[in-house]
Amino acid sequence: MIDDKYEALLAVAVFLVGAFLLVFYSVPLGSGILIIAVSLLWYNRHRVRRITDVEFYKLHEVPHYTDEVSALVTSEWPVPLTAEGIEEANFVRTSSLKESRDTLPCHLLALASSNEVKQVAAHCVLRETSSSRPPDLNKFLRMLKMGLPLAAVQQSMEVAGLDPSLLSAEHSNELQPSQPPSLNPIHNVTLSALVVKPELRGHGLGKSMCAYAVQVASSLGVKEVIGGCRNELVAFYEKLGVKKRSAEKRERIPKVRLGNEMFLALDDNVREQAAQILTSYIRIVDKKK
Repeated sequence: MIDDKYEALLAVAVFLVGAFLLVFYSVPLGSGILIIAVSLLWYNRHRVRRITDVEFYKLHEVPHYTDEVSALVTSEWPVPLTAEGIEEANFVRTSSLKESRDTLPCHLLALASSNEVKQVAAHCVLRETSSSRPPDLNKFLRMLKMGLPLAAVQQSMEVAGLDPSLLSAEHSNELQPSQPPSLNPIHNVTLSALVVKPELRGHGLGKSMCAYAVQVASSLGVKEVIGGCRNELVAFYEKLGVKKRSAEKRERIPKVRLGNEMFLALDDNVREQAAQILTSYIRIVDKKK
């Protein structure tokens, strides 16, 4: 989509051409071009005003926007109907909206202000995968208490994805330690239901929502964000550094429903890029006020 400043320049150029034709050539033609130019200028100014002052939130921080978020999500993915023609009660894209919390699932949204009236502009959600969290440490404490050798228990922990050093011989007499060792960080989460309001697309909101999701996921200790997308969206995600997982690398990786499995490892470079995207976007929004 053409940048706002180029749209404005185009509208001014059209306006000047219309004025020239009106004065020196044809009144009907010049008047028509002037009307088009004025319409372009109005549209450009109106659209920019609608996306000023954008704020990013977790849904449970602003729960009164739940219904509006639900309407945005279902406008992109309509609720399926049962055989009886009734809307599905537990539609996966909206069923967890009221369960949003600081851990997972965590629904995220962008609010755009216009004339001091806020509207939901974008949404996405971070969810646990089947391998997000390692097994409960207490399972292995019970094995140790039953008299199994420490080395054998630690080997089982390693197979299950837990750090064996979290358990030692001193734990053999305690089933529920008062301060149990911390589990490994969450390995991966899925990012799904990313949607931007149609009339607000083309201004970087989708990219900024992804950057905000990276920041939230990083705060949870997540190592990798995964998801699926349609073919036409692969290029969008690849511009953000997201990579497409090839078939031979899918072993022991949670499957996603959409055709292309994408992943993003949350290293320092990715976190820095996300911070830059949000900072740059907020600066652009401020300039449009």
